[in-house]
Amino acid sequence: MKLILFDLGQTLESGDVLLPGALEMLEAVVALRDGDRPAVRLGLVSDFDMTDDPALVPVIQQRYYALLDHLGIRAFFEPVAERVTLSTEVGASKPDEAVFRAAVAKAGPGLRFRDVLFVTENRGHVLAARRLGLAALHLRGPGQPDAEVDTLTDLIPLVRAFAMSDTEPEETAVLTVLPGADESIPSGAGITWTRLGDVLVLSGPADRLREVVGGTGPASRASRSSVPRSRLHLVTQIGRCFQQEFPDVRVVVDKGRFLVVDLAPEAAAALDRSPTGCFAVRPLPADEAVFEQRARGLGGAPPALAGTRAPEVSQTAFEADVATLVGFRTRHSTGTGFLAAVEWAQHELTASGYATQLQTVAVGAGTSRNLIADRIGQGLDRKLVIVGAHLDSVNLAGGSGADAPGADDNASGSAGVLAIARALGEHPSSHDLRLVLFGGEEQGLFGSRHYVAALDQTERDRIVAMINMDMIAGRNTDVPTVLLEGAAVSQGMIDALAAAAQSTTGLAVQTSLHPFNSDHVPFLDRGIPAVLTIEGADGANDRVHTDRDRVEFLDHALALEILRMNVAFLAQVLTEV
Repeated sequence: MKLILFDLGQTLESGDVLLPGALEMLEAVVALRDGDRPAVRLGLVSDFDMTDDPALVPVIQQRYYALLDHLGIRAFFEPVAERVTLSTEVGASKPDEAVFRAAVAKAGPGLRFRDVLFVTENRGHVLAARRLGLAALHLRGPGQPDAEVDTLTDLIPLVRAFAMSDTEPEETAVLTVLPGADESIPSGAGITWTRLGDVLVLSGPADRLREVVGGTGPASRASRSSVPRSRLHLVTQIGRCFQQEFPDVRVVVDKGRFLVVDLAPEAAAALDRSPTGCFAVRPLPADEAVFEQRARGLGGAPPALAGTRAPEVSQTAFEADVATLVGFRTRHSTGTGFLAAVEWAQHELTASGYATQLQTVAVGAGTSRNLIADRIGQGLDRKLVIVGAHLDSVNLAGGSGADAPGADDNASGSAGVLAIARALGEHPSSHDLRLVLFGGEEQGLFGSRHYVAALDQTERDRIVAMINMDMIAGRNTDVPTVLLEGAAVSQGMIDALAAAAQSTTGLAVQTSLHPFNSDHVPFLDRGIPAVLTIEGADGANDRVHTDRDRVEFLDHALALEILRMNVAFLAQVLTEV
C-alpha cells in the first residue's frame, strides 16, 4: 500500500475554489487497484491556521473539514482523523520531519517514508521531502512559470507508476519503432510510454513490459535495463551544453535537443535550470510524444496562394546579410556591436518599406534594444502576424567582449527576418505584418519578455500567429530537417507550417509541444499562438555560444528551405479574410 500525500492550498485549491483537473485526478487515483484492493491511500498535510493554544486545535480542524466539504473532496480523505494532518496538530510547519512522520503514522501502520509520494506546488518543500526519503513532485501552481508537473491530470500516470513500484520489479525498454507504435500499447497494462520521434521509451513491471514490447511491431533496435521510471528525466538543451557540463550523466536516448538521462530525482532537481539558461531537466513526460516525426516534403515550386504564387526568397541577399551581421565581431546585447547591427538592420527594413521604431530593454545593469518594423494590411478587420528573431550573439566562455560571430545563433534567424521582409514587402495583405529583432535573448529572453509585457490586451488579442526563427542554418542530420516547436495553443500553426513544408520544400519535419528558452516562449506564456522554427537536432550543434559559430559551417540551402516554408505560411495567413 502506498500513501499519496497532497498539500491543499495552491496545489488542489486556490481561494477556496478547486483547481482545474483536481476532481478528475483524485477520482482516477482513488480508482487505482492492486489486485482486488486499492493501490493507494490519499492524505492531506496543511499549514492551516497555526495556533499556540491547544484548545483551538479542534476548532481549526472543523474549519478545515468544512473547507473540504465546500470543495467537494472530503470523501477522498475519509476518515479525516487518519488521512488529514494539520501542522497546528503537530506544533511544527511543513516541511519539518515531524509533520510528515505524524501524517504517515496516522495513515497506516507499517508505512515508511519510501512508501509516500508528496505532491505540492512548493519547490522548497519538494526538495526537503526528498531529503527525508519521501518521493515528491513539484506541481505547477497558479502563476508559476514552470514545474516538474504542469497540470493535476498529468499526475495520474506518475501516481500510477509510483503505486506499481516495488510491487513488481520495474524495467525500461528503448525501441526504435515505426510511427504509431505507441497506439498498440493496451490501456491498463501498467506500462508508461514516451516517444521521441522514432524512439519509444517504455517503463513498467518486467513481465508486462516483455509482453508489450513484443506487441509494438517491428523494431530495428531494442534495449532493456533495470532503470525505473522515477530515474528517467528529459533534458532539453541548446547545443551540447548539458553533456559538456555533465559528461558523466548516463544518456539513455540522444536526440540532440532532447535527451533522456538516468538521474536520481534529487540529483535531477539539483541540476535543473542552468545558470545560463541553456538546459532544463524535468521528469520524463508520461504517455505522450516529446516530438513527432512527420513525412518529408516532396519539394517543388511554391504553391498558388489567393490567385498568386508565394513570394520567392533571395539566397544571394540572405547570404550577404548573414555575412554583414557576422562582420560586427560580436552582437552582445549591451555592446556597441549590437547597436551597430540594430542601426544597419533598421536601415534595411526602412528601405524595404517598413515603418520602424526602437524599444529600449533593460538587461541587467545595461540596456539593449528591440527593433520593430510594421507593414499595415488593407483589410477591414486587421489581425496581426509577427515574425521575430533575436539579433544578439554571445560567447559564454569568453565574456561580453570576446568574438561572438553567432552565424547560426542567430545571424541566420535575423537575416531570415530581413529576407521575409523583402519577400512580403509587395505581397497583397489583409492583415498587419510586424517584424521584431529582439535584444537580450541570450541573457534570458529579456527583449521578447519586455515586448510581450508592453502589449495591451487589445493588441495581444489581435495576434493570430507569431513565428520565431532561431538557428535555421545548421545542418545536423543527413536529411534536411526543421523542428516546429510550440504549445497546444499553436497546434493549428504547427499543422499549417508542416503542410507548407510538405508542399514547398524537401524538409523533414519534427514537431514538439515542449517549448524551451527562445523568444516564442513569452508569447506562449500569454496564450498567444507562437511557433519556433529551428534546424532539426540543433542539440548536435556544439559550436553555438562560442567563437566557432562561423559562416563556413552554415548550410544556406537548409535556411532557404525553412524560409520558403515560413513565407508560404505567412503569405496564406496574411491574405485570409
